[in-house]
Amino acid sequence: MPWPTARDTRRVTTVVEMFAASLSTLAFDDGTVETAPALAADATDVAGMLHDDGVRPGDRIGVHLANSADYVRLLLGAAAAGAIAVSINTRFSQDEVDSLVVRSGAASVYGADRRRELGEQRGGHRITPHTDADAGFVVFTTSGTTAAPKMALHSHRSITAHATDVAEAFGYRPDDVVMVAMPLCGTFGLASLMGAVAGGSRVVVTDFELRRTADLISRERVTCVNGSDDMFHRLLDVGADLSSIRLGGYARFNTSLDGIVGRAERAGALLTGLYGMSEVQALYSLRSPAEPVTGRERAGGSLVSAGAAYRIVDGELQLRGPSLFAGYLAEGGEGIDDELTGRAFADGWFRTGDLAEPDDERTFHYVARLGDALRLGGFLVSPSEIESVLCELPDVAAAQVVAVDRATGARPVAFVVAGDGTTVDETALIEHCATRLARYKVPVRVVTIDEFPTTPSANGTKIQKVRLREMAIALVDGTA
Repeated sequence: MPWPTARDTRRVTTVVEMFAASLSTLAFDDGTVETAPALAADATDVAGMLHDDGVRPGDRIGVHLANSADYVRLLLGAAAAGAIAVSINTRFSQDEVDSLVVRSGAASVYGADRRRELGEQRGGHRITPHTDADAGFVVFTTSGTTAAPKMALHSHRSITAHATDVAEAFGYRPDDVVMVAMPLCGTFGLASLMGAVAGGSRVVVTDFELRRTADLISRERVTCVNGSDDMFHRLLDVGADLSSIRLGGYARFNTSLDGIVGRAERAGALLTGLYGMSEVQALYSLRSPAEPVTGRERAGGSLVSAGAAYRIVDGELQLRGPSLFAGYLAEGGEGIDDELTGRAFADGWFRTGDLAEPDDERTFHYVARLGDALRLGGFLVSPSEIESVLCELPDVAAAQVVAVDRATGARPVAFVVAGDGTTVDETALIEHCATRLARYKVPVRVVTIDEFPTTPSANGTKIQKVRLREMAIALVDGTA
């Protein structure tokens, strides 16, 4: 195929084409080093392997790999084959993996057992890459008000358009070294990777492990990296040399970690707040690096795309722009769930469910979630997802879950009401959750109470989540 050769990613619209046009070199944890065009060429071989496995255009395939060259090869191979990659977090329990595979309609799952084949796909059966920029490319999972995570589908166009905007807004250049430390299965990691490739930067991809990541930042002289406040907190705690970082975008997930920006600045690194979510992608907005520390500590920022816009209606942040998702995948993977997707929009604007305040017409300040969704392990989690697992056991009549911010990250705490004549075993409930949920979703405490605190409402009574959070903080702090 006559790949574009000029480094003008604005005119290439599929992910494979963007890689083929990039000047980026990608270095991975296992020592593998590949150029972006070489990975694009490998994609035609991997697409051939997928075709031999029966994968056809429009099919969904599960991608169940940690950050690696094989992850990127499989992602690009699926794109070349016209398939849709369903990102599966490697921290998910087997039950969570199985549920997502069934709900997404994935024809097959490619994980660690297929890594050797992915790495060896060179010079094999090749197929002509698909070039429909509006075709589905990747699915991210995102929790809302239901227990089952929603499945946000993005097209090639939304991914590559956003990547180009990120490269420009973040100033990614060929002489930059951009580290990708967040999981590629989520929008945070993938948006960072795509932005770096669009900018032609050298990319260091790591499956985050504290000491190794700290060493890589120093050895590779990383200039740009995006991560959570917890990630930067842990790096600073072990004395990582961050002096080479000219721009670090950080997501404020943990309100107990105030002061990260100032601590980083004293270590020679410039951090600044940002905002994003699966439906509009991470890195949707960025605080100006020119702001003082107090400004850069705030989440939100200026829109990275000239084609993006925001508005605030009754306190809710609503968004639009080229990075917007195509819709929520229907159960079974058969197209878009029009009803679920329609409820997420108001007059063409995506309703984030986030509380925000305006700074100016292009800049906003994220305040908090409007609802009760929890930020755990860097992911948005519906408390009902954990509550439903707790209620699987006959001893539990009802459950409520809240999050408590700790220096090590936000952790869930559960309150349960026991069934009539039963006694709840806290250890047994935690162990049950550990077999059914990702580790970051497992409650650190399960506390039995006679009844949940409530307050009268127009519809009867409403559970006082604020009171439960206060009780949880006291319990975890050891003051109760």
